[in-house]
Amino acid sequence: MTDDRVGESGAETEDHAPAADAGEVERLVERMLRGLGLDVRASARDDQETIQVDLAGADRDYLLSRKGEGLSALQYLLNRIIYRGRKGKKIQVDCGGFRKLREEEIVDIAVRTAEKVKTSGEESLLSPLNPYERRIVHLALAEIGGVETHSVGDGFLKRIAILPTAKSGQDRDGS
Repeated sequence: MTDDRVGESGAETEDHAPAADAGEVERLVERMLRGLGLDVRASARDDQETIQVDLAGADRDYLLSRKGEGLSALQYLLNRIIYRGRKGKKIQVDCGGFRKLREEEIVDIAVRTAEKVKTSGEESLLSPLNPYERRIVHLALAEIGGVETHSVGDGFLKRIAILPTAKSGQDRDGS
């Protein structure tokens, strides 16, 4: 009988490596936060689609400053460390509902900008956003007619260009 987790080289393959669980993620977050000297506690749970990590404690503001850059950095590192050599559910980190408020703020700015683009007919660029935030904007504006979005730039933080779309039907069918 062969072990289908082992490739021809005898090494465990990435596709069959054991997936992370909420307990493993919680222990890693706690270690990272202690290593940073932060008085913050983590609680992780598996919600079927993702592993949710909620943070609370006296030093939580350090993670929330600068539009939640600390939260985003921690989330990025967790996903990179936990899923090095294996696949699994995305890990999402939040603190006191900050993510939901930030998402609402980003969508509001994007929608208002899209309306200005439709009115003026001129392209507009949003401030630099991380991949998670860019995805939120692309999805939100996909539902709004008359504009299209493209990420612009290199690296982790990129801007989103919001452009007016061509007049519907005229360019496609020659009418």
